[in-house]
Amino acid sequence: MVLALVASPQGLTKAELLSSVYGYSQRYDRSSADASLERQFERDKTQVRQLGIPVETIDSPLESGNNQLTRYRISKERLQLPEHVRFGADELMLLKLASLAWSDGSLSTESRWASMKLTSLGVNLDVRHLGIAPRLSILEPAAPALQLAIAEGRVVSFDYQLPTRPTALTRRVAPLRLHRAEGRWHLIAYDLERGGDRVFLLSRIASEVSIEKTEFDPELNTLIDAALERLLRLRDEQRALVLVRRGSAAEARLASRAVADPAPEKLTGRYQADRDGAASEHEVLLEIGTLDLHAFAAEITGYGDEALVLEPAALREDVAARLAEIRAQHSDEGSVS
Repeated sequence: MVLALVASPQGLTKAELLSSVYGYSQRYDRSSADASLERQFERDKTQVRQLGIPVETIDSPLESGNNQLTRYRISKERLQLPEHVRFGADELMLLKLASLAWSDGSLSTESRWASMKLTSLGVNLDVRHLGIAPRLSILEPAAPALQLAIAEGRVVSFDYQLPTRPTALTRRVAPLRLHRAEGRWHLIAYDLERGGDRVFLLSRIASEVSIEKTEFDPELNTLIDAALERLLRLRDEQRALVLVRRGSAAEARLASRAVADPAPEKLTGRYQADRDGAASEHEVLLEIGTLDLHAFAAEITGYGDEALVLEPAALREDVAARLAEIRAQHSDEGSVS
């Protein structure tokens, strides 16, 4: 599609694309409509735009609003790199390696296009001679099925276990993208039963992912950017104060996620009473934004005495309860003769 649109300065109609582009033409029948082929075209067009390739839409001057006469075009000038952007041989090679590393996840399609673009700039890298096969994979069991469903544009269903509920709930969604944040993989999706976009933690999917034959509307992909913006706002608004031991694993992993340098007056309440209100030279106070307080509590618990939560109270209580449960489990084990 991209090659056809670049090669046609005046643009092509949908019918011209479907009848001439490999992948469409074998299934195209001018005498009858093919809803599946139409959805594939819309999905491909959306994905091309998501890759940063500007697909222009030219309305027909004869019949404005007639989609059958609308022409699509890709400007060769806008597709090429700007004159001031140039890469050296080493930089191109590193970019090529980076694109090859993403063989899984939400960047797989983008990486293939990046590899093609780099090859067109003269980068020819044969990974068979490297002695390694760079690969980034998602370890979550639900990931492979979700990746397949995203690529094919199909509806999925799964059981989802919320930490605040005793039993899992069944969700039926249109999967849109896998997104990694705070070291955890999230599914951005449109909930078909509740009629809105939702974000799910892959680690909370409590069953196998069932892929249906039903295809979802590719226009739902336009909801991705808004969902990501809400995630960023949530992380910015939902903050925690954590005191970590200097030089510890907790500091190494959390310091890079700190969003601000907390003012001394934030050392209030229980901490001030316990520690005289001042961090020692062996401690570092961090203010960290988080998307999920329950998931963050589990992470903080894993640091043991290297991290102390000051705020919010709900996070502090969650961590304390988890630590108390761990202590009780070990106490029970110790009492067994």
